[in-house]
Amino acid sequence: MRSLKAAVLAATMIGTFLSSEAPASAATVGIPASYGGTTIDLGKGWKDAQVCAEFAVGDVRCFRTPQDFAAATGEFGIAAAEDCKYTWVCLWEDIDHTGRRLQWNASGTKKLADWGFRDKASSAALHRPQSGATLVNYVTALPDQHAYLAANRIYPDFRIFGWNDKADEIQVG
Repeated sequence: MRSLKAAVLAATMIGTFLSSEAPASAATVGIPASYGGTTIDLGKGWKDAQVCAEFAVGDVRCFRTPQDFAAATGEFGIAAAEDCKYTWVCLWEDIDHTGRRLQWNASGTKKLADWGFRDKASSAALHRPQSGATLVNYVTALPDQHAYLAANRIYPDFRIFGWNDKADEIQVG
């Protein structure tokens, strides 16, 4: 009788544990970011945001337009490479620094799928005083490919060096 009660209790606890798990569709896929008063998962999409920026580790904010980003940060630019201010590393979805922009002020390895930007980068600007960044392209059954982006440089067209829409990761120095 005692073992029957223990088995029922164990089954009840396991059932309670399993039923309290979040459904798979609610699981976080990528980087959480604040946007329009809510939190979005960048790995699942950007909604209608055009700029997402990591101000510090864990502080990611998205903005509907480059002008909204400029107004929120006090850094006004012309919605081009010049918008990537001092200490930032910025990637754009399209050549000539157009389209959606993703940028970091924090160093580290950034897996672009987590940011909703894998195989999408086409131009960049690095306005960091001493360290650049390395793009990584994951290649199945071969060594990964790397492209170094130097500090204090702009790269208007990744097609020039064969990296348009190929970056899977960026290592920000």
